[in-house]
Amino acid sequence: MANRPNIIFYFTDQQRADTCGCYGQKLDITPRLDQMASEGVKFEWAFSPQPVCGPCRALFQTGKYPTETGCFRNNVMLPANVKTLGSYIEEAGYETAYIGKWHLASDGELEQKPTIDHTITAIPKELRGGYTGFWRTSDVLEFTSHGYDGYVFDEKGNKIDFTGYRADRINDFAIEYINNHTGVKPFFMFISQLEPHHQNDHNHFEGPKEKIENYKKYPLPEDLTFFKGNYAEEYPDYLSAINS
Repeated sequence: MANRPNIIFYFTDQQRADTCGCYGQKLDITPRLDQMASEGVKFEWAFSPQPVCGPCRALFQTGKYPTETGCFRNNVMLPANVKTLGSYIEEAGYETAYIGKWHLASDGELEQKPTIDHTITAIPKELRGGYTGFWRTSDVLEFTSHGYDGYVFDEKGNKIDFTGYRADRINDFAIEYINNHTGVKPFFMFISQLEPHHQNDHNHFEGPKEKIENYKKYPLPEDLTFFKGNYAEEYPDYLSAINS
């Protein structure tokens, strides 16, 4: 069992493919990811059948289309009768760890307060999609944190406060798990970053303050230049969040 490989699924939110140096423009924003791409397998084409937050996350956790799970929009809870990745992987003898944003534990109408609301509270065990191990998660991470500072919940439902840049702290939770892993079983760890998603209540992308200046001279993607809006002002924050 100990000789089986550990697996890490690292997920970013609203990241353009052309921000990776291994795709599109040859940028130096994602050096670690570019190194992995050069040493491993890189998919040239990928398409989401539902590129919206909750439905997309349901796809990852179930392998099923939104029409099969019913998670066709945000604020639809992951059905209890659908077997999940967490369940499959634990049955295969793996420990599991989930860190970051979940967005599959609250239910209700759009633009209204959910009728089942775990957006800013601990997610019950039965709504964690089969993940029974290490847990540092919020259902809607942008409701429990900003670009800097916030909180998540652990596997016992305890509130875990953090300070500092959010993407860094999410990574720190992952490192905490790896450092304490016993090695008795292999692990599957799902790291679900919010960045580079904008911060809802600020209506603003929030990159790390000390890095934003580094990205102010980066060229804008051509497909953005046809639109009105503040994309030029926001782009440095967006790129610096991806770099983190």
